[in-house]
Amino acid sequence: MADTVYNEVLYPSAVHAQTHPDRLAMMATLYGMSPAPVERCRVLELGCGDGWNLIPMAYGLPGSEFTGIDLAAKPIARGNALAAQLGLKNISLCEMDVADAADLGEFDYIIAHGLYSWVPREVREKVMALCGRSLAANGVAYLSYNAYPGNHVRDMVRGMVKYHTAHFADPVQKVRQARGLVKFLSDSGEPREAHHELLSQELKRLERYTDAALFHDDLGSINQPFYFHEFMADATPHGLQFLAEADMEDNRREHYSPQVEAVLAGLDPADIVAQQQYLDFVKFRAFRQTLLCRDGVRVMREVHPERVYEMHIAGEIRAASASASGSADLHSRAVEIFCGPKNAEVETDRPLVKLAFAKLGALWPESVPFRELLAHAMAERGRSGAEEMAEDTANLAAALVQSHEAGFIEFRMHKARFTTAPGESPRASALAQIQLAYGDRVTTMLHQVGQIQDPLGRELLRLMDGTRDRAALRAGLDAMNPKSAQPMSIGKLDENVRRLARLALVVE
Repeated sequence: MADTVYNEVLYPSAVHAQTHPDRLAMMATLYGMSPAPVERCRVLELGCGDGWNLIPMAYGLPGSEFTGIDLAAKPIARGNALAAQLGLKNISLCEMDVADAADLGEFDYIIAHGLYSWVPREVREKVMALCGRSLAANGVAYLSYNAYPGNHVRDMVRGMVKYHTAHFADPVQKVRQARGLVKFLSDSGEPREAHHELLSQELKRLERYTDAALFHDDLGSINQPFYFHEFMADATPHGLQFLAEADMEDNRREHYSPQVEAVLAGLDPADIVAQQQYLDFVKFRAFRQTLLCRDGVRVMREVHPERVYEMHIAGEIRAASASASGSADLHSRAVEIFCGPKNAEVETDRPLVKLAFAKLGALWPESVPFRELLAHAMAERGRSGAEEMAEDTANLAAALVQSHEAGFIEFRMHKARFTTAPGESPRASALAQIQLAYGDRVTTMLHQVGQIQDPLGRELLRLMDGTRDRAALRAGLDAMNPKSAQPMSIGKLDENVRRLARLALVVE
């Protein structure tokens, strides 16, 4: 067993939706690439830990192959036990130092989340070399890392915390002392002082961290941020180029003052590294999730609407007037406001777009192919001619691209293996059922974290193994609480089953 602190203090298990092959393939497609089909691809994760991020991918994509490597033996053993419990044959988790990884084969998608800034320079070189050697011709590599200039503030606090905690050997004490020092420093400054606000922001950041994450990320021996141009200087010699950031929000151009816009407009449009670097300066960016591809690939820097023609569309959206009055005016040119995730709002007076948005909201969390969405909206409007179809196709695609860039809707490359219309004997995700043994947080079939806090919901999820009809499920829940004066009604049971289905936890 390798001697690593990650065996002593296990890194927190986590799911990262932005690393899923569907997301990587979608981003690659938007920017002009032709990536491998999500349903039939090869994925490598470097520093996979206990496989909590990779195993759900293997479970949801049985036709694809997944490989994970990590230096720490204990997390790998835990991950292999979970994969065996699920009966997965398409995943291999190996105890291996990234620096020793030789010929692992060719991969369509390579993931390195939370690794690059936390390993020595020679290991970073090995990571880039492996990506350059093993990435398929139309492959995508995902690497996350701490970035400058934003991390200069974090470096400042980290230096003080490292000094204060140097003589504490116990990890628990180390973390407690680190939190205490930052709290002390945050409380000690005058509100009018600039550094007081910076320390307060750092305190808020650390409060969001688990103790184990804080121990490894901020108190670890290595935490090396990079300016973007430095990162790309490491990637370029290995035949890799910048594709985009993994989150569409990070690729969206903000609106700045005329003076700033003039400077940015004066940059060489062909020098994407310089453009990105100056945007980092302006945004004071502290973290990046960069997608790389081979330097021979032609990348389209502008997103063209026709790239969505073969995609699936999803949106957790609703018409504001429908909430207030019970119905929305979708067919006239009256302005309608739609509400989306994170309190986002968008307004439109175009019937085609309104009808499409309403359809997406009714289907959520399921997706619909673009062409089906277009056909639905056109049929509702009573439009069917070839000329009308060409016009509506272009208009709807452009509206969807704009909405996606604003974080209002989702683009997907395939239909995930879940249903929002559970049958008489519904079957829950076996992965989620197993994860309930670890707590109330489970991985959905959309590779997101779902939380089931109520005991009834957790027990219902456990019972939904595909062998029990509604009557048997109700009997099982009633047996859990025999003192209840009122047995659960079928209607109430259906409501709870549908709630789990809407979390993408019921498989087809």
